[in-house]
Amino acid sequence: MSAKNEKKVLIPEKYSSLFMITCTFFGAILGSLLVYFIQGEFPYEVLAGGLAAIIILIIIEVIKKKSKKDNVPEVDERVTHNIFNFFAYGSHIFMAILIIGIAVFTMMGNESMPLVYLWIFAFVYIWVVGIGALVVKRR
Repeated sequence: MSAKNEKKVLIPEKYSSLFMITCTFFGAILGSLLVYFIQGEFPYEVLAGGLAAIIILIIIEVIKKKSKKDNVPEVDERVTHNIFNFFAYGSHIFMAILIIGIAVFTMMGNESMPLVYLWIFAFVYIWVVGIGALVVKRR
């Protein structure tokens, strides 16, 4: 009866992290190819950086797998639900701050905004949500 209740998954849990690492490298390849087709110059540094990143991530993943002694999953339904809620609230709060900031900037009489402010805001969002997700996952 337990076999009927098991979910059919596309990728088994033990291979999911390696699948994500592989998709990351394919993203680097795809990005390099897009730059090559658009600009006509192949960015070897992006490919080298992607290769270095996947080597480091694979080493970290192998160390994690070797050091784990039990079969207890890292996250359960409650943790997944908490992380989902955190991402949802974080995204909405940052979007609200962005819209309010652009509205204030426009009401001050500015017709255009330097792009560097939007880049800074995007990186702050990535850092805050990324570190916050690690904190939420550990609770």
